[in-house]
Amino acid sequence: MTFFHDKIKQIKDDNSTSILEFKFLQKTVSLKVVDDSDETINLLTKWRKENWDGFDSKFEITFRKTKKWVLNQILKNPNRILFLIIFDGKKIGQYGINGYDEKNGSIGLGDLIKGEPNIAPGIMKIVEKEFLKWIFQSLKISSIKGKVFSDNFRTLNLHNETGWTMVDSIPIKRIYTEDGWIWKEIKLHSEEEYGERYFNIIEIT
Repeated sequence: MTFFHDKIKQIKDDNSTSILEFKFLQKTVSLKVVDDSDETINLLTKWRKENWDGFDSKFEITFRKTKKWVLNQILKNPNRILFLIIFDGKKIGQYGINGYDEKNGSIGLGDLIKGEPNIAPGIMKIVEKEFLKWIFQSLKISSIKGKVFSDNFRTLNLHNETGWTMVDSIPIKRIYTEDGWIWKEIKLHSEEEYGERYFNIIEIT
């Protein structure tokens, strides 16, 4: 196993401890590994339903599906980890690491949601800055990558303010499924063709 995988496993095994803790508006903010309690699963389900337009897929979101996702795709996946953002003891959002590229020592970030928008306005900027700093210092990562819809201006503005750079723009097309759709990357064959939407590929080193 790599240093990254060892560190992620250690953090998941010691899930009672916050990886980060700092002050915002004179209150304590912390990032802690997601758990599979009913309270957390209900919150994640609610947040995903309310923020579906920021993700690359849409489907019927249920408590059962969310719990299965947390258990199988997050807690049991050595390449992924999801953190709860906790403000003054209240779970208000989430941010995760979605993959590891061993060849170039980079990771992908995603699953970013501020689920309680009326609590602590402005908190996500400082959360992202502290999270990025922790990643570089603790995980020995060379670069961090992400993808954001080109029309998701709020998230793009947040990333711009914390130092990300756009490195590519990828056309995508909506593909319908049994209970929703996914946005799939496509190749354009001429300059006259356009994507239905675009992903901005962003990076920070």
